[in-house]
Amino acid sequence: MKKDYVLLFIVIILTIGSVVGDRIYVANFQKEFKKIEQKRIETSNKLNTAKIVYEDLTHVRDLVFKNMDIPGKKDTASHETVFFDFVTECVNDLKMELLSVSPERPKKNGRVTTYGYKIVVQGDFFSFGELCSKFENSRRIISLEHYSVDLILDNKKNKTNLVKTTSGHKGIQVTMYVNTYRVEKRAHQI
Repeated sequence: MKKDYVLLFIVIILTIGSVVGDRIYVANFQKEFKKIEQKRIETSNKLNTAKIVYEDLTHVRDLVFKNMDIPGKKDTASHETVFFDFVTECVNDLKMELLSVSPERPKKNGRVTTYGYKIVVQGDFFSFGELCSKFENSRRIISLEHYSVDLILDNKKNKTNLVKTTSGHKGIQVTMYVNTYRVEKRAHQI
């Protein structure tokens, strides 16, 4: 019987020792796991930042090629046609009404040719903001030089009531003056 108590005592001591050892050993692992997790998060953030930079650089490259006249490269459509198609698509997507697009005479300043346009649209304030956002994210460089906003009035009743658009917002007419640009690439000199 005495051997059983001694054996039981040894088993209890070994169990307690293994639990304490495991706690100390695992505690060190928890610190290491936290360090590894922190490094994983930092690496993930760096990869996300690199992805964003890559996408921005790709966008800049596309901007350069879409806005540059490269000798020997023929565009499938003229600069004006591409711009008009883009504006028409944006206005239709936003359920606005395109009243007019009037091109101005191109202005050449060194290697840069500026194409100006007067655009008149009707819609609501939200749509106008979205249209400006679409201009900003275009593959062509489009700068909104200035604009004026007029409220659309209900002339039938000779009142100053605002006409509601199909989206339920108050109607506005916006006259915008925008510029697009083409850069002439210099031929390499030998």
